[in-house]
This record gives sequence, C-alpha cells and structure tokens, in this order.
Amino acid sequence: MKKLREAFESIIDFGDRQLNRQNKSRTVVLPKTALENAGFDLEEDDARVNVSLVQHGDEKFIKISPITATEEEDDEDDEDDDEDDDE
Repeated sequence: MKKLREAFESIIDFGDRQLNRQNKSRTVVLPKTALENAGFDLEEDDARVNVSLVQHGDEKFIKISPITATEEEDDEDDEDDDEDDDE
C-alpha cells in the first residue's frame, strides 16, 4: 500500500546556496531565522538535528528535523539497554 502525502504541503525556497568545502565534507548554510521558525532551539550549545534523504518516486530531497531533549534521552536509554544485553 502506498503512503499518501499530506493534502497540504508548504515549501519555502531558500534560494541557491553554495556548498562550502570543509575538509573532505561539504556544508550548506541556512538562515538562523528560518531554523528558529522551523522549531530548532539554537540557544542550546549542543543543538542537534536528524538528517534524512527522502526518496519519493523520482523526487529526492534532504529532510532536517530538530532533535528535542526528550528524544535524546530516549536514544540514550535505548543504548543503555543494548549494552546490558551484551553482558
């Protein structure tokens, strides 16, 4: 069964962005205001995001989602459980 996309989809165009070289990686810079409006907490010193490549038919795009403190705690708990299983 195919997953249906939501009926309402909002797309914000950030224009052409340069891919900067950083060692052997490439980086792209997004406006701080746009990240804040998307729900990212930029006041945290160790703000983290989840980055996914989404493929939908012929369409491919990168999805960036903020990681909340509760999600980080859940991930740490899962890692602790895995370590206990190895003993």
